[in-house]
Amino acid sequence: MMSKVLIGIIVVLVLSSYLLWNENSKLSALNQAFELRNQEQKLAIESLQNDFTLQTDSLLQIQSRNQEIEQEMSRYLDIFKRHNLTKLASAKPGLNKGTKDVFDSIEEDSRNIDSLDDGLQLQSDTK
Repeated sequence: MMSKVLIGIIVVLVLSSYLLWNENSKLSALNQAFELRNQEQKLAIESLQNDFTLQTDSLLQIQSRNQEIEQEMSRYLDIFKRHNLTKLASAKPGLNKGTKDVFDSIEEDSRNIDSLDDGLQLQSDTK
């Protein structure tokens, strides 16, 4: 009777050891998969952070350049505010020819640029 109990205990121990070993193998494989996914996510986060830093730096450069352009524009507008161009044109009619030449040149350039796409048809995106 004692040997049957002992054999029963050994069988239960062997079965439970096998089940635990099998479960441990599955959990080990899952752990490796999670570690790989974790590593991939860390790389993705690092890439996103680098992209964000690059975008931030670029945006700061653009803002700085925009401020420079706005200051330059303000300076030019201030020049126009300080001078009465109508009075200057009346007082110095010889300047009008130069101004007319400049405006004619701008109009000619505008016509040339506008004519570049003449005859071209836009294709609709029907995908």
